[in-house]
Amino acid sequence: MSEKAKPSRGFKKLKEDFDLDDSSVANAFLNIKSLSSETFIRSFQFKILGDITFTNYRLAKIGYVPNDLCTFCEAGSETAHHLFYECSFSNLFWKHFENFWYTLSGQREDFTLKDFLVGRDEECDLLNYLFILAKLHIWTCHKHSVTPNFRVFMGLVDVKYRTEMYIAAKNNRRGKFQAIWQLYINARELVG
Repeated sequence: MSEKAKPSRGFKKLKEDFDLDDSSVANAFLNIKSLSSETFIRSFQFKILGDITFTNYRLAKIGYVPNDLCTFCEAGSETAHHLFYECSFSNLFWKHFENFWYTLSGQREDFTLKDFLVGRDEECDLLNYLFILAKLHIWTCHKHSVTPNFRVFMGLVDVKYRTEMYIAAKNNRRGKFQAIWQLYINARELVG
C-alpha cells in the first residue's frame, strides 16, 4: 500500500482479525472483480470486506433498532462475525455448505470464518464465488427475518449459474465460465 493512501477500517480489520499481510488483504479486494460478472455481487462482497454492513450491532449504536441481538438466534450481539458464522443458525447453514462442497469437489473441508468472509487464495474461483453467494443468502434472510435455508440457497446458486452462463455467452467468454463452473456443471450432469 502506498504511503499516500490510508488503509480503510475494513482493510485494517481484516489484517487484525485474520493476521493477514497487506498483500493478502489487497488481493482479497482485487479478486472480487474476477469472481462475478454481476456488479451487485461484487459490491456486496466489497461491503463485507470493507466492514460496512449494517448489522444490528451497528444499527443499535445509532438508535435504529432497540437492541443489538442477532436476528436469527436472538442470543448474541449481531456483529458481522456473529451473523455470518458464529450464530447457531448460520453455523448449521455452513455445515450444509461444507457437505455441498464435498459433493462438488470430493474434498472434505472444515472452513473457517476467514474462509467464509475473505475467501481462499489457493482454491478455485467457484468456491470463493459460492462463499459470496452464501453470505448474500444469509444477509437476505437477515433482512427478511427468516433463518437461512440451504434449499433456498441452492435455488439461488442455480439462478446465478444460469445468469453467469448468459453473461458469459453474451460476452463471448464461455471458456472462462466453464473453467470456473466445471465442478457445478459436472454435478448437474450427474443429477440431471
